[in-house]
Amino acid sequence: MKYCNLDRAYSYMIGAVLGFLEPLSVLLLWMLIFIIADMVSGCYASLKEGKHLQSKKLKRTIDKFLTYTTSIILLHGLDVYMVTFAEFGLARIGCTLICGIEIYSVFENFYRATKNPVFKVLTRFTLAKIEDKTGVKIDE
Repeated sequence: MKYCNLDRAYSYMIGAVLGFLEPLSVLLLWMLIFIIADMVSGCYASLKEGKHLQSKKLKRTIDKFLTYTTSIILLHGLDVYMVTFAEFGLARIGCTLICGIEIYSVFENFYRATKNPVFKVLTRFTLAKIEDKTGVKIDE
């Protein structure tokens, strides 16, 4: 009696998942870089303000990464496998919006840490651009 080789089955499943995610690798990498930059700048601003770092806020970074990644993967699946009559680039659009929000947060954190007006201007400019391009009003 011949048994299924589970190691081989797992290898095929992992290969299939990685093959599906490969077109997203650069987008997900940049998204991760923006999320880490937001986390580091937030920690820097908190320390400059004399606040203690809180594990609850650091945990939110992991939650943010998981929810953002899931969203990008679902947008990619929708774009590539379900809306086949047109290529909208939904994953790229979604990732661009996410990175835009993250860079806004980075500039905001830098302003908190340094009080340099350049970062306040960049924060307002970034927010205005995001709102202009998406038509969505973002509360500060």
